[in-house]
Amino acid sequence: ALITIAVLAGAARGIYTLLLATAVADRWGTTNLGHLNGVLNAPVTALTALAPGAGSLMAELTDSYPATYTLLALLTLAAATTALATHPATTTK
Repeated sequence: ALITIAVLAGAARGIYTLLLATAVADRWGTTNLGHLNGVLNAPVTALTALAPGAGSLMAELTDSYPATYTLLALLTLAAATTALATHPATTTK
């Protein structure tokens, strides 16, 4: 079971890497792709590093992990709604 989970987690990470590069190119074009990827990945990397401590702090502030997960689910829903409401720049291919 652990090997299966590890393989699936690795596959998901690999798909995420490819999807991120494709999403940047589709949304903003291929000009300055490296710079755009860096700008997009810098906050993601920083937040990934801070997430464990922030999660524990949120659980302490809300007095429970279920309340924290509910808050995180609502924030995720808001972020997804915002992302869907934006319009990518039209690029010429």
